[in-house]
Amino acid sequence: MSSSEKVPPAYPTNALDRGLRLIQLVRDEGSIRVTDAAKELGVAASSAHRLLQALVYRDFLVQDDTHAYVAGPAMSAQVADVAWSRGLRRAAAPHMARLSELVGNSTNLAIRVKQDIRVLASVIVPGSTVDWRGSVLPAHRTAGGKAVLSMLPDPILEGMYLTAGRAATVSAAEFDQLMDGIAWARRTGWSVSRGECEKTITAIGIPLRGRSGEALGAMTITTHGPSSLVGPGLERTVRHLLEARSRIETEIEV
Repeated sequence: MSSSEKVPPAYPTNALDRGLRLIQLVRDEGSIRVTDAAKELGVAASSAHRLLQALVYRDFLVQDDTHAYVAGPAMSAQVADVAWSRGLRRAAAPHMARLSELVGNSTNLAIRVKQDIRVLASVIVPGSTVDWRGSVLPAHRTAGGKAVLSMLPDPILEGMYLTAGRAATVSAAEFDQLMDGIAWARRTGWSVSRGECEKTITAIGIPLRGRSGEALGAMTITTHGPSSLVGPGLERTVRHLLEARSRIETEIEV
């Protein structure tokens, strides 16, 4: 059998196949509505809606102002192509779990790919935040993103965000806001995001460094609302975050 020959799976998963078909439709046609999705898949509108919402949850689709479903950030995200990301996730997992227990909030591990942050792992505390695993988020609006970006020199940041013609170019005002956040991160060792990515989410983050000292990614603590992340418990939370980082960095092999 040639590598180009397509064979239907022996045990198809209908929901998965239907979800993938919706991704293909949006990729090729630009958008889709619930009624069109139901007709295309031959299912009830309620079933099509559930599939579309699942794809929204995982960032493959978003809804535009007309309530049509269009491509989300995960649809166009390129392969990260970093061989060490799995090892980083494994090294961080037990320390993230312990950190969540100590601070009572969810923790996340992310890496930067160009102007985006990819969430590799999450430890969820019920009522804190949703599961961010697999999310593709704009780095300049997240605590983890700002933590990683703070490790880059200013000329590199200017080239990333102010070069004409780049798809992720930000306004001058947004870049100034980003640089304020980066200045804070460089001064304190940690970054903060308050409602910049999602209105209800507050997060703090720190960079995770490899043996060469370069930032491999970031670890964040997130919650709905300010909670202890910006209140009286902030000093304690940051201390636990920094201690968890120290333990993870001793186990990182890159």
